[in-house]
Amino acid sequence: MMRVTNHAAGPRLVWPKGARAPRLLVPGESAILALPDRPDPCLAAWAAAGEVRIEAAEPSPDPRPDLRPERRRGRERPTSGEEA
Repeated sequence: MMRVTNHAAGPRLVWPKGARAPRLLVPGESAILALPDRPDPCLAAWAAAGEVRIEAAEPSPDPRPDLRPERRRGRERPTSGEEA
């Protein structure tokens, strides 16, 4: 995982590894991304020009809890005291 910070005057488009669509980083925005295994020539050029900063980052636990209900097979069974 890498932390990419945009220091350019305009937005930069990065394509995280395994993503279906690119991610837009606006000026000053920072994101932790999974980057492809091979070096990206655009990111390397932007980093050399000082437009983006790329640093190694530890993956932090997701601060958003999973709010989806637990999936079960079959239909919901009523608890005792409820009508069927």
